[in-house]
Amino acid sequence: MATRKQRRRRQKTFRHEYGFVMRDEEGTEIELVGSELRAQKDGTSRPKPGASADKGKGKSGRQRVTRDPEPPTWRKALRRGLLWTGPIIAGCIFFLHSLPMPTRIALGVAYAVAFVPITFWMDRVVYRRFERRRDLPANGKGR
Repeated sequence: MATRKQRRRRQKTFRHEYGFVMRDEEGTEIELVGSELRAQKDGTSRPKPGASADKGKGKSGRQRVTRDPEPPTWRKALRRGLLWTGPIIAGCIFFLHSLPMPTRIALGVAYAVAFVPITFWMDRVVYRRFERRRDLPANGKGR
């Protein structure tokens, strides 16, 4: 059985009169009957499965917007490392409460310093993978 909220929503849809309208060349509105709508729907051509029309769309049907990755730079890795230094040190202080405070801070700083080359390496992996895919032939048999 539907909940009260679901019943109210369903009743709301029946309160309104919906008319399907089409505009002609002059701009006047022509109200369509259900049989005309079905005739128009059946007459339309559908794209074949696997066609390029859905390329780049996910399961939700929305268009995916992807950006090309930028080449890796140490400046970007340092900036990201500086941004994450505070949260990394705070996390070490909070989660490693069994260790003495100077050790927690030293571990946080060590992790923050190690974060910079790791992020540079990850950016480099992503960029190289992007370049490899971009340079593949169109048919995809370049491996």
